[in-house]
Amino acid sequence: MKPRKGFTHASREMWDAWISSDADTLAEQIYRPALRLFTASMVLAVQERGTCLILRGYEALAEHALIANDIACGRLVLRHHEAQMNERPVSAKEMIAKEGKLAAFESLLLPQKGGGWCLAVIDIQLLLPIPRTRPDIDDVDRVVLQLLCEGFSGKEIGQHLRLSHRTVEHRVERLKKGFGARSIAQLVALSIAGGLGSSG
Repeated sequence: MKPRKGFTHASREMWDAWISSDADTLAEQIYRPALRLFTASMVLAVQERGTCLILRGYEALAEHALIANDIACGRLVLRHHEAQMNERPVSAKEMIAKEGKLAAFESLLLPQKGGGWCLAVIDIQLLLPIPRTRPDIDDVDRVVLQLLCEGFSGKEIGQHLRLSHRTVEHRVERLKKGFGARSIAQLVALSIAGGLGSSG
């Protein structure tokens, strides 16, 4: 049977290896067995002697690799002191805005027992562009966007709002133009990213 891949399985294997480690254990002994469980959206980094090094980079979309790897190093640099001071793993689910993108990710940091290196495995689950401009939207537009996010069709939205299907289509087209979206799916993603990016 093929091993199950993904953050849950890889991080569990690394955590188990960390539990049985000691102060002389090399970082490679912790991460090497788990590499076969990594998916393309996962990044592996190590912080050692004040330097963050990417051991396995993000591979899901080539154009996002640089920012995803930068996010991984940034999180490791920011949180490795916490892991080292507490001498225990630190796990988190986070959402941050960086370089015009909204990133949602899950992370696990594993410090060397007795100090030294600190490993981070990070699964970049979502990278959305934050819209540069926010169109002026009214209450009806907000409801249209909410219902699109919930999976309603234009016809269903029209019935819900007591508007014609054609009126809903015009509103959706105007919203797409305002957000710079090419499709309804991109409109939904940009509206979510715009809302989350402006709330943080």
